[in-house]
Amino acid sequence: MKYINKNFTLIATISFSLFACNNEPKNTASQSHDSVHSTDKFEMPPMPEIAINSKVFIKNLKNGQQVRSPLFIEMGVSELSVDTANGVLKPASGHHHILIDMDSVATETVIPKDSLHIHFGNAQTSATLNLKPGTHKLTLQFADALHRSYGSKLTNSVILFVKEQ
Repeated sequence: MKYINKNFTLIATISFSLFACNNEPKNTASQSHDSVHSTDKFEMPPMPEIAINSKVFIKNLKNGQQVRSPLFIEMGVSELSVDTANGVLKPASGHHHILIDMDSVATETVIPKDSLHIHFGNAQTSATLNLKPGTHKLTLQFADALHRSYGSKLTNSVILFVKEQ
């Protein structure tokens, strides 16, 4: 019986090792959001091409506007396509992020995912945010399918004054 258990353990270990080695990602362009944010090193493909006149904008809010929370935001693009963050890179395509109380993220930098970097990787073009009363800067930041920022050329910011309820 000990002989069978040892052989079974050995076969299971070898099988697991072979399975694990054969299931590594083959295409870095299809990396998930979590793997892009991991510490694993892999070579990133080039950023997708965008037209010179491409832009992003906040449709329904004006700089200096007084608002109440929760705040509804409509996000727009020109000369771009809004797509999911599925890891498949396409020219002139990406998805929105809203950065709260900060400027744009540098070009080709993966945008962090936290309470100040709101991701819209399901191709959303509107959102509702809860903001505390006071002055806030909202920066709309466009990124590719791997969450890499297109930089300041595809951002739009507004400063808002959130009123007490």
